[in-house]
Formats: sequence, structure tokens, C-alpha cells
Amino acid sequence: MVGILIISHGRMAEALISSVQFPVRNFQRIKGVSISPKDKKEEVQERIQKEITEVDDGDGVVILTDVLGGTATNLSLSFLENEKIELVTGVNMPMLLTLSSYRKGRSLREIGKLVKKSGRRSIILAKQLLESKRMR
Repeated sequence: MVGILIISHGRMAEALISSVQFPVRNFQRIKGVSISPKDKKEEVQERIQKEITEVDDGDGVVILTDVLGGTATNLSLSFLENEKIELVTGVNMPMLLTLSSYRKGRSLREIGKLVKKSGRRSIILAKQLLESKRMR
């Protein structure tokens, strides 16, 4: 089973994990790394490596970060040299729900594409959606 590592500014990673544990009762092989402004780059990279090792059972790890260009993503880029790592930015709940269902028996590349699609598809303007339903 592919492991999941969420890396974020502040406590977002832990909050997302806690939130997804509610609808997905037994979500396994998922960890979070929170980054604060006082953290040293080397220490964060060591924590990332430690958590990758913990969640990887041999099938690889999907790293989800909060924002492209941010510290979480920038520090994760060095781990992409490993073929067993996929990185997707813009983490949200729909991405995690997708991972809870589709991370067994698929390649990391395929899982990355599914997660990206799920995350993007879940971002809508509610007013626009309601207006399009009224027009039908």
C-alpha cells in the first residue's frame, strides 16, 4: 500500500489527518510534518526522511504539500530523486478521501494523477454551480 506524507506550514498537516480520520475510520500509513518559521531546513528534511521511512512499506510514498513554491514543497523536492516518491501540491480533503480508496494496486504516477484530478475537481464556486442547476 502506498504511504502518505502531508507536509505543511503550521499545524495544517495534523489537522487534515485528524479530519480525514472521521469519515475514514482506519486510515493507515499516513503521517504529517508541520513546519514552523523557527525550524531549520536540515531538521525538517530529517523529519521528512524519518516519516517517509515510517509510511513506506515498499510501494512508495505520495507526499502532499500545502502550496507550490512554499517551504514545505521546496524542502520536499529533493526527495523526488527517489523513484518511489510522488509529490502533489495543494493538499485538500478530497485528495485524502481519494487516496483512502485508490492507493492499493496502482502505480505512484497513476495515484498522483488521480489525486490531482480529485483535488482540482473539488474546487468550485458554489454560486456558479447553483446558477447552472437553475438553468436546467
